[in-house]
Amino acid sequence: MATVVLLFNRVSARDTTSELDVLRQCSAVESSLLRMGHRVHRIACTLDLATTRQNLLELQPDVVFNLVEALGGTDQLMGLATLLLESLRIPFTGSSSLALQLTTRKPLAKQRLTELRLPTPAWLLATDTGWRGLTPGRSTPSKALVKAAAEHASLGLSENSVIDCRSPMVFSSLRQSIESASAEFGTPFFAEEYIHGREFNLSLLGGILEPQVLFPAEIRFEGYSEDRPRILGAAAKWNENSPEYHRTVRTFSYSPADQPLLDELGALARSCWSAFGLNGYARVDFRVDADGQPWVLEINANPCLSPDAGFAAALERSGMTWDEAVEAILDDALRSHNS
Repeated sequence: MATVVLLFNRVSARDTTSELDVLRQCSAVESSLLRMGHRVHRIACTLDLATTRQNLLELQPDVVFNLVEALGGTDQLMGLATLLLESLRIPFTGSSSLALQLTTRKPLAKQRLTELRLPTPAWLLATDTGWRGLTPGRSTPSKALVKAAAEHASLGLSENSVIDCRSPMVFSSLRQSIESASAEFGTPFFAEEYIHGREFNLSLLGGILEPQVLFPAEIRFEGYSEDRPRILGAAAKWNENSPEYHRTVRTFSYSPADQPLLDELGALARSCWSAFGLNGYARVDFRVDADGQPWVLEINANPCLSPDAGFAAALERSGMTWDEAVEAILDDALRSHNS
């Protein structure tokens, strides 16, 4: 039996559905820890890190289950919580401060993927005059997706985020779209080549020698015309009254012909885990184009642990109980701390 602190970002009734979701994660994890006989304490973390530090020192936990997704209203500061834990030498679940910084900043993650020759769509920052990461022999993107550079939950993402790049004034148009979105949402945006194709999420769970890749999930866009952009945007994730919410369906059903692709996605997901030094649990999001080429869209360290989220669904499809997964995440935290 261990003393476990559940560390999460403080929220209020004024916050959005996506922000309040951390409370559902806390409840699910706490229930599991109590069933396993652990002593559990909750600490709501804010930018007042001195108070959080004092609370941790008073409780002297054996391990912290880190559920901090944002601080000060931005994902960009979530790493402050893990930096505090690292400074106190307290074991904690999930990925390190460095891994969080590398994966949360999406253009930085894409740069690392490119350097390691892992496939990721080309991208462009507001100050750029040309595409970054455009692989040899690949044509200039015909469409781009304008997305947040360091925020999760599909902030500001919709079908209107897809921009036609065939205009002779493409860079001027993209720069204007990036700057407009950045101003509207108060956080940096960038442009990424839009890949029209199938979307997959692969969840991973830390193990003794290597991570376990859970059963792959595919997001199917039901009733979408062939030319309609396939975007898993904010409405599809959080607005239960939107058509997108009901037409973007997670499935684990495949034909035998898909197996080579699923094997390739699993190998790429493991490569991402290793490349970014991930721990505990993670999710890698992919698009597969019309030629069958997979592209890494995002690497999510410490993905959502809500009971209805993709990670929990992948656990169930893989034949693993929720309690087994929570225990595995705790074990991986202690292994990482002691290694």
